[in-house]
Amino acid sequence: MLLYSAPFLCTLFIFNGGVVSSPLVFQKLSSEIGNKHMLGNKDPYALENVQKYVTDKDYLARDCKHAFHHGRKKSGLYVIRPKNCPLMVVYCDMEHDGGGWTVLHRNNVSQNALWSRTWNGYKKGFGNLLGNHWLGNEFIHLLTQQNAFSVRFLLVDSEGKNKHADYHSFKVDSEDKGYALRLGHYSGDAGDALTTIGERGIHDNMRFSTQDQDNDRRPERNCALDSAGGWWYDNCYSALLTNNVIHWEGLCTESRKCKLAAILIRPNGQNCNLPSRY
Repeated sequence: MLLYSAPFLCTLFIFNGGVVSSPLVFQKLSSEIGNKHMLGNKDPYALENVQKYVTDKDYLARDCKHAFHHGRKKSGLYVIRPKNCPLMVVYCDMEHDGGGWTVLHRNNVSQNALWSRTWNGYKKGFGNLLGNHWLGNEFIHLLTQQNAFSVRFLLVDSEGKNKHADYHSFKVDSEDKGYALRLGHYSGDAGDALTTIGERGIHDNMRFSTQDQDNDRRPERNCALDSAGGWWYDNCYSALLTNNVIHWEGLCTESRKCKLAAILIRPNGQNCNLPSRY
């Protein structure tokens, strides 16, 4: 997955039947971004679609695939507005396997991160969008309500080879349903560690668990507390990407340590109606 440092600009222009140049536009945009705490430099000018000209279609793009369809082909940070959702910033991977991927999670184990967080931490998201991060369960829920998405769990194995597990559908339920994970059928070369029932249970359809909210099915123990990372645990896991040691059954283990993991989504083409106005 490609990561780029975006250039900084001194002025912001919004093009909508004319050109406006005003610091107030910058301030308004910044105030409307729900996860601006995940911008490492705290500067919306680092956004790929907040540069010399920002057209209305870019400003209101629902996800990275929609931005890609409208000519945005460079990977980096983008501001998007999913339906019935506040503005959010995401990392868009515009080059991997056809582009248009919205990145929900990234874990490069060479950059140690604190994955042991509270329910509220995983709800709101944490980390740096240009590095290790979790976008936030509430944002993931809102994003996946607007369209039918597929998901790719991308893994770089101990030999540096890219592997992937794709699921044709992907959705995260609302908070009152525990941000439960909903997956479709599997394809890929990493192995199915999420929808296959094993001795540690299954991850599909499980509620999310954190150190302070135990929703797993392991008796008398909290998997998130024991494993130091929030996840869709059962009893406890056959896959775990929120840890400084990545686990994916049959691929990433203590003896064969994977180097990187990421979760990427894009519309799967079902019920995928582009909005008339971006």
